[in-house]
Amino acid sequence: MRIYELMLIIRPEVEVSEKKAEDIVKKIVEKVGGKLASVTVWGKKALAFPIRKTTEGTYLLATVEADGLKSADLEKQVRMGSDILRFLLTVK
Repeated sequence: MRIYELMLIIRPEVEVSEKKAEDIVKKIVEKVGGKLASVTVWGKKALAFPIRKTTEGTYLLATVEADGLKSADLEKQVRMGSDILRFLLTVK
């Protein structure tokens, strides 16, 4: 199993607790065949440049375990969530 890191930036209007963050990421990851290991909420931070007319966002960092996670499938799931501004998936 490979280990990935998934960084998400959520709209600042959405209140994100540890439990809600875990639910958001778990739903996305399980749809593409992965397993959520951990989620950390970094809190609201200013963005370097506006994204969809938004100047700040709530950052989430998740560790994901999966066999050959397809970034295209993950991107499709992330784009369905309108509250997600940006994401980055890296192999750890």
